[in-house]
Amino acid sequence: MLNRKVKFRPLDNAMPLDRPAQEHILDMVNPTERMLRDLPTLLKRSPQLKEVRIHCTELQEVWMMFCAGYKELAAAGGVVKDLEGRVLWIQRNGKWDLPKGKLEEGERLEEAAVREVEEETGISKVRITGESFSTFHTYEAEGIVHLKTTFWYPMTHDGRSTPGVPQAIEGITEVTWLLPPFPAQTLNNTFGSIQQVLDALL
Repeated sequence: MLNRKVKFRPLDNAMPLDRPAQEHILDMVNPTERMLRDLPTLLKRSPQLKEVRIHCTELQEVWMMFCAGYKELAAAGGVVKDLEGRVLWIQRNGKWDLPKGKLEEGERLEEAAVREVEEETGISKVRITGESFSTFHTYEAEGIVHLKTTFWYPMTHDGRSTPGVPQAIEGITEVTWLLPPFPAQTLNNTFGSIQQVLDALL
């Protein structure tokens, strides 16, 4: 949320909440709709907070209340492996990332995922090989807070280290193939959610 981690936890399985408070973590227990609506403002005023933990007995209900406070957007992308097991990475605005982008009107998730990979990397002949894994990201634009759900698909590319063409208009400066395990300089300069995607789909 606004570049902070937000974790939803069933209250029955939560850690004891009477432990000493930590300056960089905010614990919320069964938050009300108003508390969730005011959370983005609180975070903007509290740069020391690095993580929010929401403990609740009705997980689905609280999640729906959380989503209601945002303009929701959908995006899709992929973890693409070539015939030798290399994974396709891009460098966007100075950080390592995986190719993805917003859905166009009337577009299916799978269609958007393949299109975005091809547009952002200049690499074609990719196909989806399994079910998607979802991540969530919030940000503010023109005074409106957005919640973006990204659907990541495992993909394969019919080629070996095929050279790519970065989509400069999207801030992409490099397209490359890397073999796991990935270099520390790559993983230390990416987003936390990307590691979750890699763990889920590789």
